[in-house]
Amino acid sequence: MPDLGAPHEMILSFLEQKDPDIRTKYTEYKKERLDPLPDVSRTSLDKEQKNAVFPLLLKSEIAMHQATDRRPDMMPNDAFSAMGFCSFLDVLEDIDIVDPHGNTISNDLADLYGRAIVDDPESFWDIYFEMEVAHKFVLEDLEAYPIDESEIDGSGSDVLYKSGNRDYWVECKNKRQSTSYEWELERLGREISDRLWIEHSLEDAIGEDSFAIQVSSDQDISSEVIEESDSREQLIERLAEELSEMISDRESTREVEVLNTDFELELIGYHSGRYPIQLTDEGMEALNKRANLAKITNPYQHLGINPDIIDSNGHGMVHAENTGDNEIEIFSTYAFILDIPWDIPYHSWVFSTIDGVTEQFPDYPDIMVFVKIPAGIIYQMMNQQTTNHRGEQVSKWKRLEERIIGIYADSDRSDRVKSVVLMTDVVIDQWTDDGRQIMQQNAVKSIFNENVEDEIPGEFVDMVEGMNKIENHLTRAGRFTLNDQHL
Repeated sequence: MPDLGAPHEMILSFLEQKDPDIRTKYTEYKKERLDPLPDVSRTSLDKEQKNAVFPLLLKSEIAMHQATDRRPDMMPNDAFSAMGFCSFLDVLEDIDIVDPHGNTISNDLADLYGRAIVDDPESFWDIYFEMEVAHKFVLEDLEAYPIDESEIDGSGSDVLYKSGNRDYWVECKNKRQSTSYEWELERLGREISDRLWIEHSLEDAIGEDSFAIQVSSDQDISSEVIEESDSREQLIERLAEELSEMISDRESTREVEVLNTDFELELIGYHSGRYPIQLTDEGMEALNKRANLAKITNPYQHLGINPDIIDSNGHGMVHAENTGDNEIEIFSTYAFILDIPWDIPYHSWVFSTIDGVTEQFPDYPDIMVFVKIPAGIIYQMMNQQTTNHRGEQVSKWKRLEERIIGIYADSDRSDRVKSVVLMTDVVIDQWTDDGRQIMQQNAVKSIFNENVEDEIPGEFVDMVEGMNKIENHLTRAGRFTLNDQHL
């Protein structure tokens, strides 16, 4: 079994086989990210990281220190993912690598996955999901092999699954990142927030005060406004100017119309001067080990909000100073919440993904598709209504299932796509005879092609039906709100 006490070390050792300098690069990344007082002049956009591996390693390393303090509830999801990656390596280590024709080749996991991660760190989570799915098959003693497409010309799938005398190509699509419209909307919020500090001298106006603001609207912002440079600039500048005036004057609310869209600006929390927070000895020790303050306490508590800082990546800045005797003073801290409605475009993304797989492999008849979607998006689908093809009001989650079943009914695909497995990650917190256990596991929604039910192996059905069900885990109200996702 892998050493799950130090998963970041195991991952680094794996990647070192293809990049001997990976540790040096990671050390440089750590120094920058652990700077206790980052330069305020750097915007949140400047800090975007294209390397998806290093954030995982750093969160895992911090979590290792927190685990020594017996604080499993403080572990970020990426730490669980790092432990999962180590398990993938351990389970898949002795499994053959094949080419798309099913021929065994001499490459090992480092040749297949390590090289891909080193060459393109931004694709880490796509590669992670391919390993995760292969790992599922192998754990259930199903005959499955990772596929290396580099050995031949043309396309291949991600995993080859054999059952009886039939071969199945398993395609893995991970939608961890936002769709293009969601990303542009998130970027818009960050640019508004950054404009406040850079061009409107807000830092001078508030000194060491802290505040939280919300920009909301009941109307959609059209994609044309989001993506068109002149309109986008006009929207950013107008909202930043109005917010700057409102915050400087300590005005509680303001309404403004920009580009035919009505916005409400709200100063939802303001605190003058510094705010002291008293930590326990354990909390102070964890903080001294470079843990993020937001994982020890809520740094926005004096503003009357409690956003989900740990698992989100939007807008906000916290400055803190250790004043002794386990006391931390919060100052010049802000939170920016963008509450703009938008339709969830994952339906079309999942649909086009399945459609694209059938076009990608036009000569291969037996295809299974695994699609990973963030839990927060699924939660939203479950709690928002839409109209289906029969004119009925159903949840967007139910409508997605109906659309996938519609794919099966299409004569061009009915004999090809055998099943679609929608998957997400859930954190399970439970008490057992051995004490409290917090673990990250998969939850699934399996949708089988009824037209070819007899051609779906029973062992495959048993595998996916034996996993956690998405509907059983994503029903806790308020667990996955998107309103605070930009904090």
